[in-house]
Amino acid sequence: MADTNQNIAVGQINPLDQSSLQKGDESNILKNIVSNETGENQNILEDAPEIDQTLLEEIEPPKSILLLILKICFGVFCAAGVASLAFFGSQLTAKLDFITSRFDLPNISNELSSTNNEIINLQTSINLNRFLHLKGVLDEFGYIGDDFLTNYEISNSQTVSSTDRAESKADLVKLRAQLKDNFLEARGLISENIAAPLIDINFQDTAQLDVLFIDKLKSAINEKATLLAKSTDEKAKRDHRNYTQILSLISNKELKKSMISTDLDSLSDKELYEFVKKLNTLVVNDITTIEKIKEKRIRWSDIINEIDLTTMAVDSQYNEDFYDELGGIRYTGYDFDTEKRSISIVGETKRFDTNNFTMIANLIDAINKSNLFENADMRSLSKSGSLADGYVAIVKLTFKLQEGKNSAQPADESLEIDALPDFVNN
Repeated sequence: MADTNQNIAVGQINPLDQSSLQKGDESNILKNIVSNETGENQNILEDAPEIDQTLLEEIEPPKSILLLILKICFGVFCAAGVASLAFFGSQLTAKLDFITSRFDLPNISNELSSTNNEIINLQTSINLNRFLHLKGVLDEFGYIGDDFLTNYEISNSQTVSSTDRAESKADLVKLRAQLKDNFLEARGLISENIAAPLIDINFQDTAQLDVLFIDKLKSAINEKATLLAKSTDEKAKRDHRNYTQILSLISNKELKKSMISTDLDSLSDKELYEFVKKLNTLVVNDITTIEKIKEKRIRWSDIINEIDLTTMAVDSQYNEDFYDELGGIRYTGYDFDTEKRSISIVGETKRFDTNNFTMIANLIDAINKSNLFENADMRSLSKSGSLADGYVAIVKLTFKLQEGKNSAQPADESLEIDALPDFVNN
């Protein structure tokens, strides 16, 4: 036991005692570190070793062709991106105009806008001249058409002589050929496109382009018409009227459709007659104005002729100046009421066989059978005379025009009656 204690004292230290000693030493060391002081006033750690920089200079990264190419490509892409931004910014916007104008560089957006404006102005000028030409052709078509309508009515009228009807039928052939020439020319003009393609993505739709060019054309026509509106010169007035009448042709889709879809050669004379009248309602010019006035009036000359023909069917000696010797029917007065579309006739019948009333009854029946008249009525009956001198009966007949037969409603006061062409005024 003594040896054991001696061994412990000589060769070993109790771990618990060693731990306490170490804690005491560590405490002292920490105090010395905190106070930065030691017994010998020396640093605890040695100075950091110095690195020889010459060794680093000799070290180079490994060379790679792929890496070099990537670097070059990246630089090129960056430069191209900057250049692209600058280019498109200067060409497509006005943000860099202060630079492009200084170096006199072109601007594509400005040039594009200028080119589009030039196209619009040129096409508007072409459209204006084309519609002026179209109006002139349609005016001529209307003039020839008026002659065609007149001759067709004469050729189919029962109140004119057979000679006049034959002459009118012969004239229809010549007039038809003239109408065809004018019609084909007018159809070619009205079929042309009013718009021209623009170098602008905002106007690639056909409908948008048509609206744009129609507005430009109307503005150009209104501008010219305004300059002539207050002029007192006759030529200026005529030109002003022409410009205002052209406006009705520009967007006249029904007129364009009718002309494009119609084959003049396939039309009979009656169909051509109706077609010309239809075009007169679609076109506004001096000729069609006259036609509208003519359509609004009653053709009293035709009515008189129809009365004469109807009377001749009852009295074969009518209008041959044999009334005093042979008797018959004689009219002394006519009264026409346009608003009521009625006709009143005053006259007398002379008979040597006392059949005056029978003749009058036959006359009433003939009038009612006419294609122009209806509702014939005898207002009063009276007869006087002798067998030697003849019996005379007073005739007072009233009847009406059938609807749509050689007649029309009273003239429309809104028609431009003073807007007549020169050949009418002369």
